[in-house]
Amino acid sequence: MLRTAFTILFLSLTILTAFLPVQPLQASELESVSLQLDWKFQFEYAGFIIAKEKGFYEAEGLDVTLLEYQPGVDTVADVLSQQTNYGIHNSSLVISNKKIEPTVLLATYFQHSPLVFITQKNITSPSELVGKTIMGTTDELKYSSLALTLKHFGINNENSTIIEHSFNIQDFIDGKVDAMSGFLSNQIFELNKRGINYNIIHPAQYGFFMSAVNLFTSKDEVRQHPQRAQRFLKASNAGWEYALDHPTETIQLIHDHYAPDKSIEALTFEATITEEMFVRGLYPVGAVNGELTKRTYKQLLMHQIIDEDEHPTPFLLDELIDNRRTWTGFSDEEIDYLLKKEKITMCVDPNWMPFEEIKDDIHYGIAADYMTLFQQKLPVPIELVKTASWTESIIKAQRRECDIYSLAASTPARRKYMDFTTPYITLPVVIATTNDKIYIESVEDILTEKIGIVQGYAIAEALRFKYPHANIVEVASITDGLQKVESGELYCYIDNLMVIAEQIQKQFTGTIKVSGRIKDEVKLAIGTRNDEPLLNSIFHKLIPTVAPDEKQAIYNRWVSVNQEMAFDYHLFWTLFGVFALISGFYAVHFHQLNKYNRMLLKLSETDKLTDLYNRCKLDELLLEKEQLFYRYQTACGVAILDIDHFKQINDSYGHQTGDSVLIELSKLMTESLRTTDVIGRWGGEEFLIIAPNSDTQETTIMAEKMLERIRSHRFQKIGALTASCGVCSFNDGKDIQNTIRLADEALYKAKSLGRDQVVTLP
Repeated sequence: MLRTAFTILFLSLTILTAFLPVQPLQASELESVSLQLDWKFQFEYAGFIIAKEKGFYEAEGLDVTLLEYQPGVDTVADVLSQQTNYGIHNSSLVISNKKIEPTVLLATYFQHSPLVFITQKNITSPSELVGKTIMGTTDELKYSSLALTLKHFGINNENSTIIEHSFNIQDFIDGKVDAMSGFLSNQIFELNKRGINYNIIHPAQYGFFMSAVNLFTSKDEVRQHPQRAQRFLKASNAGWEYALDHPTETIQLIHDHYAPDKSIEALTFEATITEEMFVRGLYPVGAVNGELTKRTYKQLLMHQIIDEDEHPTPFLLDELIDNRRTWTGFSDEEIDYLLKKEKITMCVDPNWMPFEEIKDDIHYGIAADYMTLFQQKLPVPIELVKTASWTESIIKAQRRECDIYSLAASTPARRKYMDFTTPYITLPVVIATTNDKIYIESVEDILTEKIGIVQGYAIAEALRFKYPHANIVEVASITDGLQKVESGELYCYIDNLMVIAEQIQKQFTGTIKVSGRIKDEVKLAIGTRNDEPLLNSIFHKLIPTVAPDEKQAIYNRWVSVNQEMAFDYHLFWTLFGVFALISGFYAVHFHQLNKYNRMLLKLSETDKLTDLYNRCKLDELLLEKEQLFYRYQTACGVAILDIDHFKQINDSYGHQTGDSVLIELSKLMTESLRTTDVIGRWGGEEFLIIAPNSDTQETTIMAEKMLERIRSHRFQKIGALTASCGVCSFNDGKDIQNTIRLADEALYKAKSLGRDQVVTLP
């Protein structure tokens, strides 16, 4: 009986268990990750909270811990050290000790930053913060638009008291601090509710624009877990979409489970401001604004918050993952090595054309073109190490200050600190002398003569090894060597044929010639530091990827003149001079006539001050666009832009400054437009923009970007400046006059609504 009862019980439990719901994913199967916030729980993090509470993270296989900010936490350091996986930052670029940190930007949620200084009522400008007590978080006061503002006005720990944020608004109310960092969506509500007088210092008023709530991670996280980063981003974006579409539900959830001390009314106020900061009409949720990042970089550079030699490397998630898929031919070990290295430093010969030179801090020549092709296949940048001579480049390579030589020959001495790839350029070595010297059959015939070779060149090392008693004189550069040959200080100069021919053509025609050839050839390869052997393997693989037509294009660009060893340059240039003199008389008159005609045409259609099209030319172009619309229904937008408070600029600074502002603004706007757009001076401080093939919506987006560019620019003599804009487009039943009239009405409506905005009329 007992056995029968046990059997019945067992079968009953089995049947009952079969009907119980099965969990789709056990908690133990979820990947545990953490997100470090940069403030206390509130609606600012609604998307992440919703993603966790609504199961968006769990659906992506993630168990996410949301870490509320605590005083003393360094979010950037924690993420880079992988103590936490993801973090929130008030700038799309992460800076530490004047260096750009190796972070990956996953998303930007607040396209406009609401981060401001809230000050006591007697403090109205940043300069008045000197000597005051300022409260903010570590990250805000080091990296954000607030940090830029403090830096710009010279406010620091030495002349002011800067303390960590207590997150207690009572400290401000009681006067314990003179200024505190805060969000327009947060503390402002509470101060207004209590009737506290205060002022706001907004960095944007001084030209410092940044985004906020930037979701970032480390490059190590992306290297090790690229799919996890994508899943985390997908769930976070879904959380934000839900939170913004269901604000009432989201507010109640945050109040009940995360921020019980914040009232529903306060969270509702914050939700309204948050919706505005997303600018969902222009940007998808989480979209990264590349232009804003570029502006942030320039501002940080200008205010010396980052070093001048710092340049942003690829730092977007999709960019890094997509690049990894296209790096064909490299092993996983090589790719990981490159990603960890982050950049490759390169030394070159600064005076060795047509192979290479450094001019205005830029690498030019055959080697430079090869490096450009290699760069396209690498996930990290190749950065030029600027040197003044080849000798200096050798010393830097020996000191491990550069990772590669762009072009060098392998020698026993160099192999002590460098490895070398397969040669990718092979050339004959020749002897250059003055024109009065006879042809040199063999270098052995001139070993007692003074032979010039650039210091550190492989040719010198090879000749000394072969002919220990050769009278070799080291020179600073090829130009230095040929000048000494020309003056008689040296008997000859030895180098490869291509560089000698280049210099003879440019500087030594009629005085220097090629008088002989050495049997040996110079074989030029890429040198790589030998303490990092993977670097040699990588460039060894890159060399064969240059196609024959690419090689030919490079040589065609830099070696366009045939070099002939016994060519009589003196006779050639004499005959050419006679021909040019005769032809010149006929060409000058024709050239001058054309020149004056072009000048007259430009004067007739160009505004003298700004060098933009004038009103007359704009009328002509408008008529052309109107005809295209009526004939082919080709869309065309029109925008009229007017500088805000321009009269005050003239009154305060004088008309010369006003003119300089117009000139600077014209250049800025011209650079901001698409190549198909046309801009001209409509009159005074008004400008007209014609946007072909653009409807009203597209023209409005263009105008919004233009105003953003203007407000973020620091004008040389006046600082910040804003403008207003009215937009319209050609439609059926509207002629030029009606289109311009509506654009003008839209402009004045923009001004009446407070300026610094775009208004559109249909």
